[in-house]
Amino acid sequence: MKRSALQRKTPLRNRAPMARKPLQKRRKAAQKASSDTRWRSERYLAFVRSLPCCACGGQAHSAHHVIGIWHASGMGLKAPDSLAMPVCDGPGGCHQAIHASPEMQARQPWWLIDTINRGLDHFTDEPIVGALADALEFIAAKEDAHG
Repeated sequence: MKRSALQRKTPLRNRAPMARKPLQKRRKAAQKASSDTRWRSERYLAFVRSLPCCACGGQAHSAHHVIGIWHASGMGLKAPDSLAMPVCDGPGGCHQAIHASPEMQARQPWWLIDTINRGLDHFTDEPIVGALADALEFIAAKEDAHG
């Protein structure tokens, strides 16, 4: 028994391309739709970088945002600037040690509290003071829940 070829119901290729927004416009729309409103302040980060390293007391070079605790950061998501602490950078510096050491990650709450208290002593303008006060409340609530 000989079989006949199947007949296509749709053509192999579309004669008119689909109407799509360019990829860049779609990405920008997705970024705008994001509900992430984490507090950012370059002025506060500059102040944090001026402090001594929270781990070793040496000259800090960067403002390290908290990692590994409280779900404050994640893949592609940086913690708010109010949860930043001063650390020294470079090979063998404290910044890399914090990323590599669970013991140093566990010390982050105390380093953050010290950094935030120094910021509260230094700044008097409402947006920064309000964000730092909120950060202290956040840390206290998370640490109380943690035990």
